[in-house]
Formats: sequence, C-alpha cells, structure tokens
Amino acid sequence: MLKKLLCAITVSAILLSALLPVTAENASTSGSTTTAMRMQPLFDKYNGLTQLNIDIERAKYPDIKNHWGSNYIAKISALEIIAGYTDGRFGPNDKLLGGQYILMLMRAIGYSPEVPQGVPYYKPFTDLALKEGILTKGEISDYTKPITRELAASLARRTIGKYENVPHDYFVKGSDPYPSKGNKGFFDNVYTGYQKLKMTDYPTITSKYLQDVIDCYRIGLLTGSNNKFNPKGTLTRAEASVIIIKLLDKKARVESIPSASESFKWKNSNTNNGEYDNEAAGFYENKEYTLYKGLFPMMEIWETAQTMYKNRSLITGGKIDFTYSEKNKSFAINYFNSQDHFNQYMNDIYGLILPLNGIGIATQRSQIKKGQKESLYDNGNGWLYEISSYEVDKYNKDLKNYSYELLKLWFGKDYEQAKNIHDQYLGYALNDIDWKHQIYLLNGRQISVVGGNGDSGNVFSFQVWAKGFITKDTMLNLN
Repeated sequence: MLKKLLCAITVSAILLSALLPVTAENASTSGSTTTAMRMQPLFDKYNGLTQLNIDIERAKYPDIKNHWGSNYIAKISALEIIAGYTDGRFGPNDKLLGGQYILMLMRAIGYSPEVPQGVPYYKPFTDLALKEGILTKGEISDYTKPITRELAASLARRTIGKYENVPHDYFVKGSDPYPSKGNKGFFDNVYTGYQKLKMTDYPTITSKYLQDVIDCYRIGLLTGSNNKFNPKGTLTRAEASVIIIKLLDKKARVESIPSASESFKWKNSNTNNGEYDNEAAGFYENKEYTLYKGLFPMMEIWETAQTMYKNRSLITGGKIDFTYSEKNKSFAINYFNSQDHFNQYMNDIYGLILPLNGIGIATQRSQIKKGQKESLYDNGNGWLYEISSYEVDKYNKDLKNYSYELLKLWFGKDYEQAKNIHDQYLGYALNDIDWKHQIYLLNGRQISVVGGNGDSGNVFSFQVWAKGFITKDTMLNLN
C-alpha cells in the first residue's frame, strides 16, 4: 500500500511539474518605454510557458527532435513569433532570410500587423522596422535572400536599445578633481578589446556594424565559435531563434566580461594636482584602467603588471608613483624617499632630480622587429623588465620583498636561484664592494645583473628578458 502511495505521489509530481512555468526568468525591461509596454503581453506569455507547452511545440517539428536549438525553437513557436514550413519541418539549419528576421524582430517587440492579400509576408514588418529606426532604407536590398551575421547583430542591437539600457563601460578618470580632462587619452569601451579577443576575424566586420557586434557580445545576445564571428556568413533559423529568446529573456544571456582571474584594476597616481599628465607618452594621472588578458602583446606582460599592482602593499615606505602609459602600454613604479623628494622631482625643470629606485616594463620592445636594436632578441639591450636602485639601503628596506614576488612569477621553479643572484649583487652594493656584472640564463630568461660601487656610487640593477627569446647559444658573453 505504501509503495502504491509513493508511486502515486511521484506521478502527480511529474504531472504537476509539466504544468508549472518552466522558468521564473523575468524578461523585464529597463523602464516603461512605449516598446516595453507593447511587449508586456509577450513577456507574460513567455513567463507563463510550461514544460508541457514546450514539449507540444517541439513535437510539431520532427527535424528538431535532437537539435541543439530545439528548446529555443519550441519557445518562439509557442510565442507565435515564427512557425515551421507547410510540410511540417522547421528547418533549423536553413539559412535565415532577411524578411524572416525582420518579421521575428518586430513580433518580438510586440507588433503583429495584418498582412494584406497579395503583399509579401515581410512588407508590413519591414515598414514597421523602418519606422522604428531599427532598419535603414536600402540596408537590405532583397528580403528573400539570406541575412549576414553582422547585419543580424546590428539589427538585434538596435532592437534591444528600444527597451533596455545597454551598458556603456567607458574608461573614466576615477575621482579626478579635474573632470574637464575626463575624455583625454584612450577613451573607449572598457571591454571592446576583450570582445575582440573572442573574434579573431573582427577586422573583417564592416566598420558601421563593429560596435553593434561588440555590444551584442558584451550583453550575451550573440557569440561566435572557435574565436571567430564570421561576419559575412549567414544566420540559421535556429541561431535566430536563440537571438529572439535572448532579446526577451535576460537570464538566457551570459554577459561577456572579464572574470576576476582575467582582469585587474590599475590606477595611475594622483601625483601633482592634475599637472602631471604627459600626453606625448600617453600618461594621465589619476586615471583608472581595467586591464584584462589579451590587451597586451604578451601574456607575461599582463601577468607582471597584475603582480606589480596587487602586491603594492608590500612596499613599506617612501612615496610611490604608479604609472601606465597608454601609448606604449608600459608600466613603472617609481620610488621616492619622501613626499618632499617627489615634490622636488615634479618641480625640477632641468631633469636633475630623479626617482632613485624603480621597477619598469618596457612593453614597446615587444613591437621591435628581430634584428633591430632593443628587440626582445637583443641580448644587450632587449630586456623587458628592469629593477634598478641608486639608493640601495632604501630598496633593501622598502622594496626588496615586493621584488621577490616578481621573481617568483618570472622564474617559477628557479625562483630560489634567481633570489640568490638578486641578493648576492644587492649585497655587493650594500657592502660597498667593487662593481660587478654578470649574465645568467634561468627558466628560459636572460638576466643581466649589476651590483656594487661604481662611478654612480652604490648601485643595483636586475634586468630580465622575456621568456624564450634568448637561448644558451645567443646569450650575452661578457668575456
């Protein structure tokens, strides 16, 4: 008896689940625009769909039974946005025609015009799209031909803009007290480069559609495959079904933004009350950047910059100046003994007062061709990273532990050996021993290290080459 009761409860639960809405995902809009209000009945119908409704629609089309897009197709069919062919097929892999896409977009924003007899099915919908400003005159020359992916993306972006606020992620000056300079320098969508990483073919996107495609990636309306968007390719009926559901349902989208492991913030120092901007070098004080993987020509540059910034609390004294140059995509940390030392540096018109300790990334060298001076293959002048100290007591006290974190990143399993070399030559400078210079090769990186007393007093320099550019056969020979 108990077993029968349990079976009855299970069957009832299954039946009940089929009758419940399959999603509580509210495809709500941002504000009560005319478009949003017109769409409300469609949203209500969408949110009221049950699994039973979807299964019934899916069963109508035998050719979607095992198709990846069957769930999306069943939903738009239930919403009466588009149906299958008269022969009972949906044709999920058929190329989508321009007229079909415009019809789907207009129905998705609540329009359901009558189609007069003898008029092409798409004509009332294209007229509405032109009136709404979603479509421009002449943009589609033949509505019976397939639509390109880039145009489909642009039309979807214009459509969603009618009822949602698409994010505008711009670089800003942060808390800059001089907002008049707010749009100086690199002023672009923060995540533009990140989306381009997912589209190795983005240079082939027609320029007038590029930002719309980027926005569609950003908010999760469209994606490509194998890091390609294929802008001149066509869209299938199944792919269009996905776009329509994502237009209606925010929770069906996955926003494309760098994860915490893929990005970090770097903020240039607020050094001299807005007077420290150097436009020639592309440096803007107090400007904050979101820096993400792929923004730089080499991944290790991004990893080094991230390590430099996130470990800044290990610098235990002095006045620290963080600088990022947009022009060269180069980073530096300059150490001044005190605020007074820094003020002298800022007011020195002759270039005689300098930071006496620093760490820098010479990113621009990654763009120099092999064989030219200062390329990464140049074993004399092609270093990518440099730690330098002309006031070694301060460096030893306030910066050494910070530098160790960089050595861990650069040298990995050979960290202890690199640390010993670092400490040995720093020791020569600390102990007023005659100047010494040596070349090493560790973890695929050349090191040029100097330490001791020379013409410039007690100095220490630790230059590191990019990994893999200098080999045992090409490393510098001091003999």
